Amino acid sequence: MPNPKGHEDSIKDSRFKAAWQSGPTRTIRVPIALANATLDYARQLDNKQSQSRDTADSHSSSALDNKQSQSRDTADSHSSSALDSKQSQSRDTSGSIEELKRLKGECKRLQSLVSDLRIELYHRRRPEIELPDAADLLNRLKAKRKKSAATLADIEAILEMIEG
Repeated sequence: MPNPKGHEDSIKDSRFKAAWQSGPTRTIRVPIALANATLDYARQLDNKQSQSRDTADSHSSSALDNKQSQSRDTADSHSSSALDSKQSQSRDTSGSIEELKRLKGECKRLQSLVSDLRIELYHRRRPEIELPDAADLLNRLKAKRKKSAATLADIEAILEMIEG
């Protein structure tokens, strides 16, 4: 059964209002360490853009003589604000890039240290053990389990696996 109130006019007021002024959004992947800073920066840019739109709207409502000069002023201020934001971004990211390079070098150093420690730990865990002869082991086994079906060849194979 169709919804009688499902017309376009009846749902206009109940639609989701976007939180961003700049238009549609999309999902992006950023490092967790930079997520909050990236979101803050995006909100600052979005607020600046909405403020420049508000000033453009107020300029368009003025007299026709001033309209041309004000639109030029708005365009100039918009391009200069974009240039300022790019310059501030390059200043902000240059420090971050240096920090990132330093952290990558530190990460490589720590990875090689961990690798060396794993190798050292492996060699310390496997001390050379003097294994008894296969015949002695078979005799001990027969002493404890008289009905054992193990043969001397089985014990030798087990000793080879332990050594190898």
